[in-house]
Amino acid sequence: MKKFTLFLLAAAVSFAAFLPAQAQSLSSLKNKVQGAVRNEARKTVQKAKENAKETAKEKALEAKYASSSKAGKTYYVSVSTGSARADGLSPETAMKDLQKAINTAEDNDIILVAEGNYLGNMDRGYIEVGQFGNGQNDKGKFLSFYGGFSTDFSERDVIKYVTKFQPTDQVFSAPLFNINARRPFDYRGPLGDVVVDGFVFDFGENNLYCAPNVNDEMTGTPNTGVLTGRFIEPGAMPACPKVGYANGDEYGLHMDVEGNVRIANCIFVNCRDYGIQALMGKGHIEVCNNVFIACRYSACQVKGNVKDADIEQVTFDFHHNTVLFTWTRTKALEDMGQGFRFMNGIRTVNCYNNIFGCNSNCGVERVYYESNKSMESLKQNSLYDNYFFANRRDLEIAAPGVASISVPAARIEEAEQIGPKFEGNMELPGGNDAFINAIDKSYLEGFMSLKVIQSQSYNANSAANQVNRMFGLNQQGSEIVRPSMYCNKYPWEKAKDLFGKVADYGAQMPE
Repeated sequence: MKKFTLFLLAAAVSFAAFLPAQAQSLSSLKNKVQGAVRNEARKTVQKAKENAKETAKEKALEAKYASSSKAGKTYYVSVSTGSARADGLSPETAMKDLQKAINTAEDNDIILVAEGNYLGNMDRGYIEVGQFGNGQNDKGKFLSFYGGFSTDFSERDVIKYVTKFQPTDQVFSAPLFNINARRPFDYRGPLGDVVVDGFVFDFGENNLYCAPNVNDEMTGTPNTGVLTGRFIEPGAMPACPKVGYANGDEYGLHMDVEGNVRIANCIFVNCRDYGIQALMGKGHIEVCNNVFIACRYSACQVKGNVKDADIEQVTFDFHHNTVLFTWTRTKALEDMGQGFRFMNGIRTVNCYNNIFGCNSNCGVERVYYESNKSMESLKQNSLYDNYFFANRRDLEIAAPGVASISVPAARIEEAEQIGPKFEGNMELPGGNDAFINAIDKSYLEGFMSLKVIQSQSYNANSAANQVNRMFGLNQQGSEIVRPSMYCNKYPWEKAKDLFGKVADYGAQMPE
C-alpha cells in the first residue's frame, strides 16, 4: 500500500512538471477545437437557414399556383434539366417528361413546367390527360398546369421563358394537348379545378404547306415576306413542291371537362383545327388573356355537355383575348373561319374586352339555337366592349329565310340574339399603331389583298369524258380554286409581340 502511494505521488509530480511546459500548446489546441466547433455550428445553422429558405420558397411557389380546391402535390418538369427517373417533387429533382408527370399526378395536383419544347412520351408529338374522345369512360384528372418558368424555377415569365407544344416531323391523330377531367356520373361532391396557363400551341413546324413561290398562283404565296405558301387541306395534293409533314384535323387544345376551368396567358398559332375546342360540363370556364392567330376552323369553340336540366349550371367567360386571322375549313373560303362562337348547352356566356381582327368568315358567330324554345329564351349571350377590324363580318347571326346576316360592330345592339349586355362594341379606334405594327407586316398585307380565283373548264375530248360517253355516264368538268393566301404559316415568335399593345382590350402583358 505504501509503495502504491509513492507511485501515484511520483506520477503526479511528473505530470505537474510536464504541464507548465505544454500549457501554451494545449491552450492553442483548445482554441482551435473550439473555433472549429463554432465554425461547424455556424455552417449547420447557415445550411439550416438556406434549407428553410429554399423550402419556404418552394412552398410559396406551390401556394401561389395552388387551386381553390384542396391542393395536392406540386410537380416540377424541365425538358432540358430534368431527369427521366426523378420524382419531380422539387426543382432539384425535376422530371424531364411532362407526360410522366401527368401519369404520376393525382387529382388537384399542380404541375409547373420550365421553358422548352414538350413533345410527349418518347417525342410522339402530343400530350394527354385521359384518352382523347373518351371522356365518358376515361375520366382523366383535375390538374393545373403553369408554364413559363426558368429551368431552376426561380423566375416565371411566359414571354421570356417560352414553354411550348411544337411538333416537327411527328405524324399523329390527336390534339397537341387533350385534357379529360370528369367525375363519375353519380358523384355528388365538390368538383375540381383545371388550369392551363402560360403555353404556346404551335402546329406551324408540322403543318403541310405549299413551298413559297410568288410566281406560281397555285402555291398561294401573297408576297415574299410570308413564310410559306398556302396550307394544304386534308385529302388535297396539289402539284407543287411542299414543306412540312401533316395536314390532318388535329386540335390545339381539346378538353372534356367540368368544374372550375381556366385557360390563360397562352398562344394558339397555326392550329389546323381549332385553337381551343372544349366540351364543358357543370361549372365555369374562363378563357382570358390569350393570343389566337392563324388558326383554322375557329379560334375558340366551347359547347355545353350536360343534360338539358343542368344547362343553367354551365357558364363561360371569354375576355381580353386577341383573335386574328382565323381561316375557313377550305381554301375556297366557304365555311367555318369564326374567331369566337356562341354555342348551345351553356346558359350564360360573356364575351368582352377582346380584339377580333382579319378573320376570314367572322369575328363572332351566334347562329345556334337550343331545340327547346323555352331554354333558348333563357340563354344569356352577352357581347360587349370589344374591338373589331378588317373581318369579313364582325358578327354573324342566323335569321329566318336567309343563310345568315352580317352585323357590323356599330349595329350589334340591334341583334336581338345578343344580350343582356351588348354595349361598347366598335371598330378598332385610331391611334393604335403599336398594335397594328406588332402584327407581322407581310402576313397582314397578304390578307388585306386576299383574292380567290375560281374557274371552270370542260374538255369534251378528255380521256375521262370519252370513256364516260361510252358507258352513258355524265360528262365531267374541272374547277380550279386558287386563293392568293390561305392559312399560311404565321411566325410564332411574333405572336408574343401582340401582348399588351392595347390598354384594356385584347391580351394584356401576362403577370
